[in-house]
Amino acid sequence: MENSVILEETLKKVTQLSSISIDLQWLSSVNTRSLLILSALAPVIRTGIPIIGCMAQITNISNSADQQSMIRSTTSSEDDINNQDLFLTPSLDINFSTNNDVVNQCTIIEINDSDSINTDLSQSTTVNIPPYDAYINLSTSSSEASLARPLLNDKNHEEVPSYTKDTKIKIPQNPNNKLTSNYYSFIKFYLTDMLMSAFIITPLVNIHWRGAWDLLDRNLLSNNERISAFISLIFGLMILYFIYLIQNFLQIFYEKHRKNILGQFMTRFYTLIIALAYINQWRGLWNLLDFTSNVWYHLLIETLISIILLLCMKSIYSLNSAPFLIGVDTESYFILGSKCNVSTNRFWQYTFDFIFYEIVEAPLVVIAWRGLYNLSDLYIYPDDKLISMLISFTIGYSLFFLLALLQIPIIQCLIKYHHKLIHAFISNLFHLIAFVSVVQIWRSLWMMCEQYINIPGYHHLTLWLCYIGAYILLTCGLTACSLNGPGGGKDNYIDDQPILLYKFDYFSTLLKSQSGHFEINKGVHLGPDSSSIETIMPVESLYRFEPP
Repeated sequence: MENSVILEETLKKVTQLSSISIDLQWLSSVNTRSLLILSALAPVIRTGIPIIGCMAQITNISNSADQQSMIRSTTSSEDDINNQDLFLTPSLDINFSTNNDVVNQCTIIEINDSDSINTDLSQSTTVNIPPYDAYINLSTSSSEASLARPLLNDKNHEEVPSYTKDTKIKIPQNPNNKLTSNYYSFIKFYLTDMLMSAFIITPLVNIHWRGAWDLLDRNLLSNNERISAFISLIFGLMILYFIYLIQNFLQIFYEKHRKNILGQFMTRFYTLIIALAYINQWRGLWNLLDFTSNVWYHLLIETLISIILLLCMKSIYSLNSAPFLIGVDTESYFILGSKCNVSTNRFWQYTFDFIFYEIVEAPLVVIAWRGLYNLSDLYIYPDDKLISMLISFTIGYSLFFLLALLQIPIIQCLIKYHHKLIHAFISNLFHLIAFVSVVQIWRSLWMMCEQYINIPGYHHLTLWLCYIGAYILLTCGLTACSLNGPGGGKDNYIDDQPILLYKFDYFSTLLKSQSGHFEINKGVHLGPDSSSIETIMPVESLYRFEPP
């Protein structure tokens, strides 16, 4: 009889509630006699971790004009970054049954008369919580808040329309199956991205560069190669410095106009201009170096010194380009990134970045590329261009596929046995081998363009078609950022997110971006970094790690 009276009082209290703000991470069931919460983290709780911070926080709120929600969750995706290590404190009026200061797996919580609950059951919500399935019925018509028994499988679920007053939490039954599915999905995208980068994006980038380079050779003071090279270098550096200075303005402007034709035109024009600036910079440096000695030991010494300096600067990855490093057109590619923060003043910070990347680092990259490229011209069948091209093609792509396939198990080992020295050594070694591979790939494709991509009698028109056609195709494929060439993908490595040794994640990046937009359009906040990693891979993916 006493229990019946308590139950009636509790039900009357529940019917007076106005809204409940629920963002539960682990819930199981509640019966009509009391509010019963089962923790879904049984293995964790058994180890002695308090239930506070692992499951829903139920706070005691006094009856006042400014009522707060009584039930609140602590999900890591929505917690403030600076407060991730803080645990939420439960109400003193809520009694948890414990065993040696550890909350029992099945805990009964009694709601006092002074507790206040707000309910807003105007729409349904579906969230994923591994590894159980639970159905939450918060219908006001029944004047109760209850959790039905755990469901046996996902087949029992059907989406509740938004006009109903039920809230459903859908949880995968077997987490191992989900992990296996995610692993195979990752491998599928990884192999597809590998082929896309190797045989579509890289040839188009090479064709664009060859078209622009040869057009400059023919039309920019062709009778005076030294002055022509110097003008190219100065023009490229001036454009790059201007872009460095206005990068923040460009990003803000794009954010305001990204949904109209002005924003879209701006991005396309920007990628074309910055690619042309890099091509001019490289052409100027390369052609000026051609006036120096072309003896093999000079080339070898220059290449080795450049590589050593890049290793000391921790910039060995700048030697890489497509297919090992591609750029996917995103919403923030106007920001070029900073390797060192030296000033809070944007002008001086951007000036430092320009000097470091384009005045110090870029010449070292060009010297290393030219040295290995010319050494290949001297010693890989110099009298037979066809055989020389085929050998470079075979060497380059063989190394690419070998390194790309070895990347996953190597990173798994690095994560399992994480030692900074081994980490740095293997990473630098892989980037050096990739440098050899990418130079051979570019050399073979460049020779292929010169030999086979040419309209007889219309060489000048052919160059324009190569330059414009490749740009249009890459723009339509949302990979125009790859046109920046070697050293132009700095933002792919300079970020706070873990990275792969080689980043050619084309399809997976596009799907992540589309999934992020879809979730945002549905009103789901993914957080600041969710579009970059979380959609396809978990935040702490097994295949990503911090660079040395």
